[in-house]
Amino acid sequence: MNNDERDFDWGEIITKPVYTSDNKHVGHVDGLEADQFIVKDKIIHSKYYRVDRELLEMYQDGKVKLRINEQELKSKYEKDSPGYFSYGA
Repeated sequence: MNNDERDFDWGEIITKPVYTSDNKHVGHVDGLEADQFIVKDKIIHSKYYRVDRELLEMYQDGKVKLRINEQELKSKYEKDSPGYFSYGA
């Protein structure tokens, strides 16, 4: 199923492995936001990537593939936290 076919449930990609366009495994889908999905790279000392949904190239055979390479993912989308929660008043 490619990105042009928006007829799949985005919830299906949660926990699925994520690969960049240069076939690097960069983690698993950890959650969804309105226009993004969050990729978590490991359990301890995790890095997170808040990826725009339009950068999903395909979801097929239980794997998520991105339109961007590993370097671009890390330079533009890497975060220290997933950003699910906002603290403070």
